[in-house]
Amino acid sequence: MLKPAHMVLLSAVAVGLLIFSAVSLIWTYGPIVKVEVTYQYKHLLRDVFHADNWQGVILPKLDLTFTREGKSKFSMEIPAIFVNEPIVFNVDPHDKEMYTVALKKGIAHAAGTDLPGYEGLGYYFAHSSEPDFVSQYNAVFYLLGKLNLNDEIILWYNDDHYRYRVRDKKITDPTDVGFLTEHYDRPTIVLQTCWPPGTTQKRLLIFAERE
Repeated sequence: MLKPAHMVLLSAVAVGLLIFSAVSLIWTYGPIVKVEVTYQYKHLLRDVFHADNWQGVILPKLDLTFTREGKSKFSMEIPAIFVNEPIVFNVDPHDKEMYTVALKKGIAHAAGTDLPGYEGLGYYFAHSSEPDFVSQYNAVFYLLGKLNLNDEIILWYNDDHYRYRVRDKKITDPTDVGFLTEHYDRPTIVLQTCWPPGTTQKRLLIFAERE
């Protein structure tokens, strides 16, 4: 039979493991929960105030509008999921050290792909592909799965804006980069995130054409 001291020690270890597990879950999935709760809250308010009438409604501590004040000269807006984030230019998606720094600041523009105003493909990604580091990175693209066909994406670049409409959604393997070499009839952007959220199993790609 175990002595009382041994039982106390085992109990302490068990409690410690439970606390560690809980902290790990919060550290890993906290950003996902925060983004989802914020989205649902703002979506509810948008329904209540009928989207088109936000400008005349005072809502303390809520940013439901999309203004240019204080934003960088290169940024992305996605009204359907309340995204309004700066973009970090020319990030190598294969350079972990580079994209780690970039994703702490905003959405990453992949090096070698086109910028707004050009006729080719622009490629953008956000949040880490490694769940253990999710909370250190920008989790804004966790909501990409909620986008529907014809939803609007706006890119601001050098004080001008370019409007795109969602035309397709695909779930692919992490190693599938064929979309980078495909032919597109119109200027196109691709937004990428890991799928399902918080895993590294697949990639969700959103394709949008410039209007």
